[in-house]
Amino acid sequence: MNLSRKIIFVNATALISGGGLSTIKQFLENIPEDINFNYIIFCSDKSLERDFNKINTQYVFPKYKTGLSRIYWDMFGLKQWSHDNGLRPDLIISLQNTTINFDNESIPQISYVMQAIPFVNKKWNLFKKNERTLWFYKNIYPYFMSMFLGKKHFVVTQSKWIRSEFSNKFNFPIEKIFPIRPIVNLSELSVKKEFPNDEFTIFCPSSPFIYKNNVEIANALIYLNSHKKNISKFKIYITFDKGSDKELLNIIIKYKLEKNFSFIGRITYNEMLSYYNGCNLVVFPSYLETFGLPLLEAASFGKPIIAANEDYAQEVIGNYEGAKLLKIHSPEKWGKAILNESNNSMIYNKYKANFKESWKYFFELIENILNKEKTNV
Repeated sequence: MNLSRKIIFVNATALISGGGLSTIKQFLENIPEDINFNYIIFCSDKSLERDFNKINTQYVFPKYKTGLSRIYWDMFGLKQWSHDNGLRPDLIISLQNTTINFDNESIPQISYVMQAIPFVNKKWNLFKKNERTLWFYKNIYPYFMSMFLGKKHFVVTQSKWIRSEFSNKFNFPIEKIFPIRPIVNLSELSVKKEFPNDEFTIFCPSSPFIYKNNVEIANALIYLNSHKKNISKFKIYITFDKGSDKELLNIIIKYKLEKNFSFIGRITYNEMLSYYNGCNLVVFPSYLETFGLPLLEAASFGKPIIAANEDYAQEVIGNYEGAKLLKIHSPEKWGKAILNESNNSMIYNKYKANFKESWKYFFELIENILNKEKTNV
């Protein structure tokens, strides 16, 4: 290893699936192959070394992924590894929300924040099984996000709305927080899913978590039915297995909505695109998202969208003409909006968000910090 290079530690041991794994992959893919900057990647997925092997990357695989072992690694392990291997970094990047204990007054550090739960005005109950994890991320996790914030710290967020929330919550200088969006790769070609001609097809890309607010759609149909509207043509295709969201299933059974819902389970990305392409309407009632990628995907097909009127949705598709953003827990508004869309059958101009921020700016930030240049957005 050429020790004249700038040494950058990249902490990503907990990024083993989902959006976290996508983040580390995007980061590695976009590392400039500049021999003046040597990136030491601390991660858990060994395939990353094979897939993103560059002239200025080195991989280390600590056995600290989750729970207490991850906390130990962030607080003591990385610093001990540095000492044992005789390598002192010029910069530390934590790609997994939290700060690292490592000479924080002398070594600059960047935290990449993609966890939105601590920044929303919602409360969850520790004593309810389906809310316990959310309670932890809301009430305990922020401690680890801010524990080692120092004068040489910088923060990167996935969206602009989290930028201001982070600054307010931790009393952190907003000029040192940089919103840099994830890469959005939308396929230009997609098969069109065919649906029965006599149904109004509603696609709900979701998962069975309480914050996804899936019951909003069932309650909208219940409202319409109670006001003598014919709901027989409405068919909601939702992307998880039947019974995964017990609250939703109980409501469906109680109000005899079984024929209105189709639980299609987890589907591939290409299958997802085919549903966007073929459906009549996309609904997205989630009140907690960091970025809201499904909204961009649906808008790229010009589909009408009914979504929760939350900060993430306003940021991503606030300028899309086909978007209707509604207050949650409002069955009347959601019901009427669905009914209106079924009567209009509108297709809108395909929407493509023009985000100026990208991974390019992330690596410019790295260079600016290491070269002690002024960093502004």
